[in-house]
Amino acid sequence: MFARIAEMPMTSEAPLQVLLNILVVLGLCTVTFAVGIFFLMQIRHARNLAREARRLSFANLIVPPLDGRSLEELWTSSSRDDRKIIEEVLATQRNFLERQAAADFERIVTGSAIYPALIRRLRSGKTLERVHAVKVLGYFHDPRGIEAIAKSICDPCPEVVVACVLSLGRLKSPLAIPTLIEFVHKGQSLVPDVTLVGSLAACASKEPKKLVPLLHSVDSRPRILGAWALSEVADNTVLSALMGTRRDPDPEVRAKVARALARISEPDSVEALIFLANDESWFVRVRALDALGKLQAPAGEPIALAALFDNVREVRYRAASALRQIKGMHSEVLVKAITEVSLLGFNSLVSEWERAGFLEAVVDDLSGQDVTRRADGEKSLKALIGAGLTSALENLVLVHPNIEARLDLSRLLLETADDLGRNRLLALAKDSRCDRRVAEAILREGARIAGGLPSEAGSA
Repeated sequence: MFARIAEMPMTSEAPLQVLLNILVVLGLCTVTFAVGIFFLMQIRHARNLAREARRLSFANLIVPPLDGRSLEELWTSSSRDDRKIIEEVLATQRNFLERQAAADFERIVTGSAIYPALIRRLRSGKTLERVHAVKVLGYFHDPRGIEAIAKSICDPCPEVVVACVLSLGRLKSPLAIPTLIEFVHKGQSLVPDVTLVGSLAACASKEPKKLVPLLHSVDSRPRILGAWALSEVADNTVLSALMGTRRDPDPEVRAKVARALARISEPDSVEALIFLANDESWFVRVRALDALGKLQAPAGEPIALAALFDNVREVRYRAASALRQIKGMHSEVLVKAITEVSLLGFNSLVSEWERAGFLEAVVDDLSGQDVTRRADGEKSLKALIGAGLTSALENLVLVHPNIEARLDLSRLLLETADDLGRNRLLALAKDSRCDRRVAEAILREGARIAGGLPSEAGSA
């Protein structure tokens, strides 16, 4: 077609005819391509439906409790594709079983010819076959399968390597820890760090001490991964190792050590966290303060209060959070923050506490029956008003659901605020949004204060 177009004489009408012929040819090619894609998609969809139908039929046949002989006969008499489907069904069924039922199911499967065939396929099959074998073997706790997966972790194919790491983590077997540690030391980047750490933590969940050798590595990456995994499973057995790693030259290791120490409620752990809370790297200080808050260690209060002076905003906010968890949101901490900490640190403290509902809670205490909490609430509010943080309190005068709390709050604002704050509250009383009873009480109390007369509360 294109040769004929090229041989056409180039008259004045020839270029238009050539263009028309080209468009027709391109249109026919596009239609042919679209029809071909459509039929290919239909074929693939039909194959997927047929495979899913086969999967459902096998799932209905393979239901615990199993007959080992019948299962083996079904698998042996099936085609290659159906065998893979049967193996996937077995893995799925095992995933939903627990305790004795899972143990009986595994014993039947591992005792059949299916399990050795999977191991052979893992050793000598094609790439997709090896990946499939690793995935299925990762659901059955048998030493033969764990050993085969461990040997395949150095497979040249990245897909197989990732599947091996995931399967070892799913099995949660301590037998896999030496293999995973050796893999970490080789420094291969085929597996994402988060996946590798998840498998390490899963396998060491009952014996975290087996991960300690990673903390003594010369390279920083194994130390980071070891500390990261321990931050998920650490217990008292690794406390001494973590204490020794608090001076690690890599700040990422120190940060993860702080996260691991948060799992150990011991005086030595708190001491190490206080040390890390003074670290030169800000994110290490953040992790240490967060850990002190989680442990709710009273010994961490001074360092958390001092951290409100920190130049890094995130450190100040985490210090405020730690103080809230250690001491609670009480007036004592607010007064200390006002008298001992900078205004920037005090603002960080109030902002962090406000996210935890501090203002609403302290205003609620004003109208409560607990005398101690009411007195502490009044002290906290006076500290806030004295520091000039009145805008949020003025808003609560308008919207707080308890009318008694609104009246007590407006009285405190009038008694404690400076002239500018008092004038703002008097102007608020004239706002149409202000409740009539609250507005009358504000204007009446304001007039008494202006006249130098004692308040009704004082007279009572």
